Formats: sequence, structure tokens, C-alpha cells
Amino acid sequence: MNATASPSPSRPRWMTFPNILFAIILCVGIFARCWEFAALPAGLNQDEASIGLDAYDLLHYGVDRNNVSFPMNFTAWDSGMDALYGYLLIPFVAFGLTAFTIRLPLLLSGILSLPLIYFVGKRTLGVYFGLLVMFFLAISPWHIMMSRWGLNDNILPFVFLAGFAATVNSRVDNKWFLAASFLFGLCLYAYGGAYVAVPLFLLCAIPVLLIHKSVSRKTALQGVGIFALLSAPIGLFLLVNSLHLPSLSLGPYTIPRLPTQARYEFMAAIFASDPLSIFKNNVITAIQLIMGKSDGLPWNELSNYQYFYTRGYILSFVGAVLLIPSWEIKLHKEKWLMLAWLGAAFGIGLMQPVNVNRFNLIFLPLIFCAAVCVFCLLAYARPFSLILLVPFVAGFILFTRDYHGVDYRQSIGEEFFDGLLPALEFSRSMDDHPICVTGSVNQPYIYVLLLEKKNPAGYIHDLVYNQPDSSFRTVLSYGRYSFGLPSCAAQPDAVIILSSRESMEDASAYQTKTFGNYIVYYPKQPGGP
Repeated sequence: MNATASPSPSRPRWMTFPNILFAIILCVGIFARCWEFAALPAGLNQDEASIGLDAYDLLHYGVDRNNVSFPMNFTAWDSGMDALYGYLLIPFVAFGLTAFTIRLPLLLSGILSLPLIYFVGKRTLGVYFGLLVMFFLAISPWHIMMSRWGLNDNILPFVFLAGFAATVNSRVDNKWFLAASFLFGLCLYAYGGAYVAVPLFLLCAIPVLLIHKSVSRKTALQGVGIFALLSAPIGLFLLVNSLHLPSLSLGPYTIPRLPTQARYEFMAAIFASDPLSIFKNNVITAIQLIMGKSDGLPWNELSNYQYFYTRGYILSFVGAVLLIPSWEIKLHKEKWLMLAWLGAAFGIGLMQPVNVNRFNLIFLPLIFCAAVCVFCLLAYARPFSLILLVPFVAGFILFTRDYHGVDYRQSIGEEFFDGLLPALEFSRSMDDHPICVTGSVNQPYIYVLLLEKKNPAGYIHDLVYNQPDSSFRTVLSYGRYSFGLPSCAAQPDAVIILSSRESMEDASAYQTKTFGNYIVYYPKQPGGP
């Protein structure tokens, strides 16, 4: 097996039309990501609401929702949130602040990942391998679910894949490595785990490119310079928050000092009192996740389908072994680069406790390795090649059925607070009543801000917190809104929003209106029924 050709020149008849296969796979991938898009998951996750509001406020007021001018890291829930997805959202939220617009960039990045992984696969083992790995990514439960909601961390795999494709395409007579360096620099703003993974990858990739003569030393130095320039604000952000310095202003842009302990400080093992023990536990968690153990988060995984169906990790392990080339780097650049990606991504699992979305950078190379394993099997079982692919097609059909089924639709709707926004909209129409929102919602105040769309300068000091210095402080009240039923006890005329699983004392004194998983209780009018 070499770097540009497949195991055998002989192909089954159905594989003789690569352009048609490419179009079919692309259509399958688009269908899986677009069918009921924005309606499933129903509702809106609190992190989606937060990043969407940050983008909206930047567009209209030039500050994020915490009134910071063009920050390189959003304050969000006070411990920080990576900002790249928010900036990518700005042109989309110009058309409205909805689940559709907030999720659209991730949908587009999920679709664009398919031709990108095809290109990488084609350069590694030929056209037919490119089609196979594209097909595997198109039907991957992890990638489908990731592409359908707007978690800011989930933009990292696409940006890194784009940088990887540019790296693979680098030659001495072009400047693609400079584009790759730019994209790898952007990865640092996509998710904090990239602080570890991207430098590790570049430390491995640049020697491979130089030995392979894919870049000149001059171009390599220029690329390092671009990456260092883009990394500088991240370095300042770490310095400001680690040494507790005041925020820095660079013209309209801000290196923010977060109001509480930065997320990276309590997540990263190197800041722990016993880092070796934490490293050990992190590695165990990472390996378990790779081997298909659920992280318990329904937005990351459905039932037992895992990131590439049941026992897919076995294919990934075998494929990774098969991907290990000879020590002749000059002949196997793409393979070495993919292994470097796999190893660098695992570094995230070493540095912090991971779940699927925190470990998202590792699943693309794992799916790539699974495709290597199956591709080798296809090479030796050409008469039965279609039969070998049947289990994957069947798995995809079953996953699609269950993902769009009633049970998952209901469970994910509860997790994404389906019905809360229309319940709040209805309650806001009652101008002469205070409004009390159930505490069963995660950070319910963000949904109020999302609906009101006010200038942060006008409301930032009106948010009343329970523990102002906590890393995860919560808002008790804002204007006429109170959050959590204990806050509403002294407001007998309040409009109350509860989840359908909660009971209301003295419900007979209220009229009700149901919105999805939430019920609005509002006082009966005098003389009413």
C-alpha cells in the first residue's frame, strides 16, 4: 500500500463511477444533517443562547453580552467561553436570533467537512478510499449530532480539518502551509483544548513536511510566524487571568480579565494540587470514551450508537495500526500527519477530564482509521464488498429512525428547554405582573436576555447574583424577572413558569397555558372563572 494508490487496481463494477458515488454520499450526508434541522433538537441549549446573544450584541452594540468590547474570549458564564463561533455567527444573526441562525454555521461546517475529508482520504490512499472515509463521516452519529446544534466548541474539528487539508496540499511551489498556519491559529479561539493539541501537532507536522520537502525552510518559518502572531492574544489572555492583571485594550479589542476563576485553571491538570493523579484519571476517562463508554450527555450520543456505531473503536484501533507506515517519511507524509493528529488530539484527554464535545478533535482521525481498516478488508474481499458495507448502512438507517423518533425527541427537548422561549414571550405580554421562572432551567436569565435584546450597557448592573464571586454564579433576579421558586414567595401576583414535571400549589387560583414542556400560570382576572 502506498501513499497515493489503493491496494488493488481491480474494482467492483459499482465502484467505477466515483463522481456519482461522491454526489450520492454528499446527498446522504446533507440529508442526515438537514432533515428537521433547527426543530430537532427542539428548544435551545443555554450555551447556544449565550453565544448567539454575544454575536447579536457584537453586531448591534460592539460589545458582548457582558459589555466587553470585541473580546478575544467571551466572559459568558464568568469563567470564559471560546469566541470563534460567536464571531462566525455575526452575519447569521443579522437575519434574526433563532435556533436556525444560531445553528446554521455548524450545519454548514458539518456539510463542508465531507468534501474536505474526501480530499484528505484521496491524497492518502486514493480516490476510492477518499469516498469510503467520506461515507463513514457522512453516516457518523457523532458528526451528524454535532452538526445539528450550536455548541461553540464543536467548530474546532472543522477548522482543524481545513488546516489539515491545507497542510496535506502543501508543496514547495505553493503557499498552502501559510493558509494552514492561519487556520491552526484560529483553532486556538475555537476551543481551549486546542491550546495543547495544535502546538503538539505542529511540532510533529513541520519536521515531516521538511523531510518530505513539502515546504521550504523559509515557508515553514513564515508559517510559524503567522501562528505565533495569532497565538499572541491567547498568550496575553492566559497571562492576564493567571496573574490576575487588569483587562487589556488593543484599540476596540479586549483581552478580558474574567470576573471569576478562568475555566482553564480548574479544568487543566497542570493547575491541580496532584497533577500526576489527575493525568492518570484523565487518561483512563479518555480511553474509556474512545472505547465507546457513554458520557451520559444526550446531545452527544444516542443510545448505543457511539461515535461510529457499536464496536467501531475496534476498526479504529486496527486501522491506526495499519496506518503506521515504514520509517521512510518521504513516501508517507499523509499517514504520518494523520497519526500526528491522532496523537495531538489525545493530548486533550491527558490535560483535562473529557466528554464527547471536549474530546471532539479525536473523532475525525478515529473515523479515518476505521475507514483504513475497512478499506483493507474490501481490497481482499472484492466480490463481497457491498456485503461488507451493509452493516454500516443498516446502522445508519436505525440511527436515523431512533434520532427522529418520539423517545429521543422528547428527551432532548427536555434537555434543551423546549417551550421555554414561547412561554417567556407569552408572559412578557402581561406588563403589570412580575414573572417568576422555574429554577429547573439552566441559567434561565439568558433566555430573557435573548428575547429582550437590550444593550448590555443598560442591563449589566441590574443582574442580581446569589454568589457574586463564585466561578458559576447564578442570577437571582433581573428587573421584573425572578429565577427559582424561592425568589417568588413574596409575589402573589406573579406570572409563574414551571416545567410540566413540576406541581403548582394552589393551582386553582391561576389560569394556565402550555408551551411544550412548560406551563405558564397567571392570576385569574377578577370575576373570571
